[in-house]
Amino acid sequence: MYIYIVSFENTEKRLLFAVAKNVKETFDLDVRVSWVAGSFKYAYDSQRKQYMAEKVVEYLSTLNYPGLVRMLAILSSDLYAKDLEFVFGFGVKRDAVVSTFRLWATEERLFFERVFKVVNLTLGKTFGLDYCKDHKCVMNPHFSLTDIDAKTKNFCDYCKTKLKTALSQLTL
Repeated sequence: MYIYIVSFENTEKRLLFAVAKNVKETFDLDVRVSWVAGSFKYAYDSQRKQYMAEKVVEYLSTLNYPGLVRMLAILSSDLYAKDLEFVFGFGVKRDAVVSTFRLWATEERLFFERVFKVVNLTLGKTFGLDYCKDHKCVMNPHFSLTDIDAKTKNFCDYCKTKLKTALSQLTL
């Protein structure tokens, strides 16, 4: 069983492989990284200069790979969702997308940490986890970079238990 991490753009390979390592360590599932030649231009809103996250996830749901249990797209473009000005990440059922657009930091370590936190929360949602009240838990909701920076990339004990249960129920 694999979590596939895909990019449709020129996302830096070092970032994709660092995300893959983070996902492997966090979710204890094998990870595969792929570059997809497809297009989801229909998801682009030229007036907003953003991609609609729901449409990107809808496109991802059409892709299938051997042993796939989750698919995560990493994009450098900006994302929005219905009724929201922007989103850092968005996940539904099997598929998720994370944008690095608003996560940028001049210090690479901080940039990567922000991406890991958004990836972990977004994938956590695809495994059925809800937002958490523990301010240090990665499942604590974030609405700004300050919120992201204040929490860890880890799940609290409660969310870790819920995740472990969800992972134990995976079947191909």
